Amino acid sequence: MTTPAAQYLALADTGRNAWWRYLLGITCIAAGWLIAGGLLYGWMLQAALFGQVTEFVAINVSILTLAAGAILVVSLLHRRSWRTLITPHPHVDWRRIMQGAAVWVVLAVVCAFIENLIYPGRYVWSLDWQRWLPFVVAALLLTPLQCAAEEMVFRGYLVQALGRRLRHPAALAVLSSAAFTLPHLYNPEVAVYGVAIMAANYFGMGLFLASAALRDGRLELAIGAHAGNNLLLALFIHYADSVFETESVFTAGALDPVYSLVTLILSALLFHIWVFRRQAHTDMNQMFSAAELAQFARDGYVIVRGLVPAADCARMRTAAERDLAAAAPPLEYEADTRYPGAPQTREAPGGRTVRRLLQAYARDAVFREWATAARLVTRLRQLLGPRIALSQAHHNCVMTKDPAYSSLTSWHRDIRYWSFQRPELVSVWLALGEERVENGCLLLLPGTHAMAFDAVRLDAAQFLRTDVAENAALLATEVSAELAPGDVLFFHCRLFHAAGHNRSDRTKFSVVFTYHASDNSPLPGSRSAGLPDVVL
Repeated sequence: MTTPAAQYLALADTGRNAWWRYLLGITCIAAGWLIAGGLLYGWMLQAALFGQVTEFVAINVSILTLAAGAILVVSLLHRRSWRTLITPHPHVDWRRIMQGAAVWVVLAVVCAFIENLIYPGRYVWSLDWQRWLPFVVAALLLTPLQCAAEEMVFRGYLVQALGRRLRHPAALAVLSSAAFTLPHLYNPEVAVYGVAIMAANYFGMGLFLASAALRDGRLELAIGAHAGNNLLLALFIHYADSVFETESVFTAGALDPVYSLVTLILSALLFHIWVFRRQAHTDMNQMFSAAELAQFARDGYVIVRGLVPAADCARMRTAAERDLAAAAPPLEYEADTRYPGAPQTREAPGGRTVRRLLQAYARDAVFREWATAARLVTRLRQLLGPRIALSQAHHNCVMTKDPAYSSLTSWHRDIRYWSFQRPELVSVWLALGEERVENGCLLLLPGTHAMAFDAVRLDAAQFLRTDVAENAALLATEVSAELAPGDVLFFHCRLFHAAGHNRSDRTKFSVVFTYHASDNSPLPGSRSAGLPDVVL
């Protein structure tokens, strides 16, 4: 099974990824930092625009050129999104960053408290409000950006570059940590406490951050832990001879590099236990049970009740009702379906009744959030494999069924008009309101995803014929997929399904997305290849 580390490293396989581009990219990032960063640092020191925090601002701003270089190189040289330096998902997870910072700060504060008990008087109260407050503002604004810049280069670009040739996470963590150590050897504390012990501290910190990033398959935890560590050292527990000369609440007269290294190792182990054991428990709650997997394999579908909270359903329904009222394109009308009972043309009565709000993924952020939600993606990986993609060419819509002009849908399999290497796709149907037989809920024929059908049992459009004796027993197994708001139906692309008229007095809304394994590509030139997939 593909690991999170492998998924993160695979991001480097996208875009333009020849080896010479990475060599040129690393050279450009390093040169930009040394030249542009050096010039910015010198200019800001001379200008002294920021008073007593000028040097702190100058150092941090010079480091931000690392991020600028990485973003430009990835965007222009590799032709892929800068977010691929951080995450394989469509959005940066800010809560994950905060989690990394909070856990690491708690561990670091506990270690400092124990140190003070072992060595009384090592920490001295040094708070000077007038001098401290400007540093608080500067640190809160710049330190997270400075840490993110280092992570994007050392645990992001460099790890992905090395991963093009070397996929073993441990080796990548060691090599990137060695690279992380080198520039830090110019810090002033190295001359005071010795190269070997300080190099061990820097290497240990780099190893911890790299292991967290690779184990999580994304950078947010490492960014958060790095930022939490640096903010704590800058503002609350400072020591003499630090690279950042700041005001802090407590000051240690000297750094104890041995104690620092020992507590770093222990804190890193506790961080992994704390974060990833909790994550494993969370992931278990986001997975299909063995019984649900068995049902999907047997019947070709499974329903998860109450998977989506009411508030999320309400947000999606509001967006759908807004776009339906405005007839916001792209749309499919009832007349376009040519289904039984549908208006013959768009100009006929009810012909411009909307059947589908197309391109839901690109239509609104609320639909993208659901399409990429962990509680959905984790389950889909159980069905399709570790690397999956959302098809933007099929479904990817809000299904709307109007009470007045809704047509019925005859028995069909979605794969009849899809073109993929393998007929192995899963559609996910989310009910935004009540779905019952009277308002046209889906009807299913369990087990048909695993059956073969002779041509005589299907019509010319590959719909299941209801007028032949061979299908009578099968049609008698019909199941109504009645859903409450927030219920989700997962069904196989080969499963026969149908839907009736909406005989209620309200429009029915359902959000539908279709997914496939990343290696199950759409056939070139087909409708299925008409829009790019979203790799998850």
